[in-house]
Amino acid sequence: MNKTLIKLGGIGAIAIAILVLLAIAAYFIWPYKGNTTSIVSIFDILQNDRLEGLIALDISMLIIMPFSLLLFFVLYTILKQVDESIALFALILSTIAIVLIIVCRPLTELVLLSDQYAHATDIIDKSRILAAGEALRTQLDGTAWAMQTAFLMIAGLINNSLMLRSSQFKKRTAWTGIVISVLGLPFFIPEFGLIFLFLNTIGTIPWCVFVSIDLLKLQNNIIKQ
Repeated sequence: MNKTLIKLGGIGAIAIAILVLLAIAAYFIWPYKGNTTSIVSIFDILQNDRLEGLIALDISMLIIMPFSLLLFFVLYTILKQVDESIALFALILSTIAIVLIIVCRPLTELVLLSDQYAHATDIIDKSRILAAGEALRTQLDGTAWAMQTAFLMIAGLINNSLMLRSSQFKKRTAWTGIVISVLGLPFFIPEFGLIFLFLNTIGTIPWCVFVSIDLLKLQNNIIKQ
C-alpha cells in the first residue's frame, strides 16, 4: 500500500471533519435557504452579501467534495483486500454521488442569474431570468440531491461493513460509520427526514476522526516495516 496516499487520506478525513463542523456552525448563522426562500429573495441575498448567500445555498458540499473523493479512493485501496468487487461498487456509488453534488448545487449559475436580474430593466427579461432561476432552485433539493444522499449512505454502509472484516480499522470506526449511515437513510421521510440527516452529519465528525487515526496508524506501521 502507498503510505503517502494513506497519509493524504488521513489528512483528508480530518479536513472533512473540520469542514463539516464549520458547515454546521454556519448553518445556525446563515440557515439553508434553498427550499424555504423564493428565487427573488435568493437573488437579493446574493447581491447584498454574496458570501452569506453561497453559504446559505450550501456551498460547503462543494468544498468538502474533493476531500471526500480522496478519502473514498483511499478506503477502496485498503478495503479491496477484503472484497475487491464490493469495495469497487462502493467507490462507484461514492463517485456518482460526488458528480451529483455538482449537479444539485448550480451555485455559479445562480450567481450569474442574480447579476443579470439586478441589471435587468425589462419586465420580460426579469420574468425570463426568474423562470431560469426557479428551475435551478428546484435542483437544490431535487432528484440529483436525493440520489447523491442515498448513494452516499449506501456506500457508507458497504465501506464500514468491509471495515468490520479488515484488520486495518478499529471496530469503533466501522460501527460508528454503520450507525450514521443507517441514521441517514430515512432522509426522505417528510418532516422527520432532515432530523435524521442532521444526526448523520453530526456523526460524520467523530467517524472521520476515527478513520484518520486508523489511516495514520496504518501509515506508521508501513513505515516501520
